[in-house]
Amino acid sequence: MPPSGPEPINTAFSADHEENDLYRPLLSDGASTGAPVKPKLQRHVTLLGGVAITVSTVIGSGIFVSPNGIVKEVNSVGVALLIWLGCGLVACAASLCICELGCAIPSAGGIYSFILRIYGKLPAFMFIWTFDLVSNPAGLAIIHLTLAKYLLVIFVSDPPEWAEKLCAACFMISLCMVNCYGVKFMTSVQTCLMFFKLIAILVIVVAGSIYLGQGHHENIEGFFTNETVTPTSITFAFYSGLWAYNGWDALFHAGEEMDDPARTLPTAIKLGMAIVVSAYLLANTAYMSLLTPSQIIGAKAVAEAAVSVSLGKVFGNIIIPLFVALSCMGASTGSIFMIGRQVFAAAREGHFPRFLSLLHPKRNTPIPALIFPCVIAVTLLFLPTSSIESLIQLSQFTMWIFYGACFAGIFVLRIREPELPRPYRTWLILPALLSLLSLYLLVTPFLRRPVASAVVVVVVLLSIPVYYLVILKSCFAGEKLPSLSDLLARGVHHLCCGVS
Repeated sequence: MPPSGPEPINTAFSADHEENDLYRPLLSDGASTGAPVKPKLQRHVTLLGGVAITVSTVIGSGIFVSPNGIVKEVNSVGVALLIWLGCGLVACAASLCICELGCAIPSAGGIYSFILRIYGKLPAFMFIWTFDLVSNPAGLAIIHLTLAKYLLVIFVSDPPEWAEKLCAACFMISLCMVNCYGVKFMTSVQTCLMFFKLIAILVIVVAGSIYLGQGHHENIEGFFTNETVTPTSITFAFYSGLWAYNGWDALFHAGEEMDDPARTLPTAIKLGMAIVVSAYLLANTAYMSLLTPSQIIGAKAVAEAAVSVSLGKVFGNIIIPLFVALSCMGASTGSIFMIGRQVFAAAREGHFPRFLSLLHPKRNTPIPALIFPCVIAVTLLFLPTSSIESLIQLSQFTMWIFYGACFAGIFVLRIREPELPRPYRTWLILPALLSLLSLYLLVTPFLRRPVASAVVVVVVLLSIPVYYLVILKSCFAGEKLPSLSDLLARGVHHLCCGVS
């Protein structure tokens, strides 16, 4: 006889049981055990796809538009180049450290999943509160505003603000759809955009080489003169450089979707970061050979100004803006992929509404989790641009709280779970040094911006009462009040299946 009682609602889409398999986290593996089965993503990310995700996510608009923050802080092109190299080495070392966690815990969610495994649910919720509700959507808004600006400026010299925001919203929806369509399609798009980024940097390097070949060496003489270096200025210069390398952890969010992550993940990280660091050093060397420090600091778009000096305004005013827009598309596509996996992992653990852990039955993509940050980002587009930038600037240094926690977590797991399979093991000196660097990067901002830094800390700490008063007692984590979440799940399920 069939079992009596109401049929449970499950948390994920299923091609074979379309009506019943709504919530895979509640899906039973049999009437006898009743053990929950969580939704799992399929392994479609190859080595080339992993390299493309890393390169396309890290290289955004920053290297083309505003690499002047470091020069402004230290007032020396020589010291600025050393800081670019130092930031690249830090990003490489950090990615190799976290790679041990990524291979040992190949789960969607990246840093969120690592913190959850090492420290528990409250610290993981503090991370997701800080980044997926404020910082990451604000970053998406800035990326798409930059994309729209540089695309429209090819056709209109001074596009109106409403046109920029409308164009930004349209591109955000389009790139979200690219992620929703499928992982294979998304990685193919990222691979194409990666090559466009590298072609753009090649154009900049060629422009610098031609300029130097014509005998213009005046800008590279006296590289280490006029520097004004203090511990505080070095810290904020490192923040500017590390922001340009932001996204080095993007591939760890695809650990659950990579072919043979134990082998593919370390190789993709090493190749991807080597390409990024080389590209950044070559581009900045070209900038500093084409422009003086004062010109770099005063330029609104450094790549345009630099290329115009050597190759003319056609390249500077048309070709470079087009490449900047394509670069922003790659950064946006990778960011949506990364944030969507964080939201998916958080919903799967009960930190977000359960309907955000839904997977499409055919494409196996977390469509609600991909749409969620884009909805917030589109809303933020209607804020003044300076307000969005302030959100990013104020929350940037909190990133190193959680990065530092992951570096220290390598020691915690080595002691607590010595038998955990670790296909890749990092040298322990790296997480030790990076933990100290994280502490330094957290303390120093209080010396220059104590009020703003304190505000950010308060925002992070607000997640604690929210966790205890809302999350633990809501239907997000419990099963006593499933009705709202279940109704949303059914609605999203039928909507997504209807448009597939």
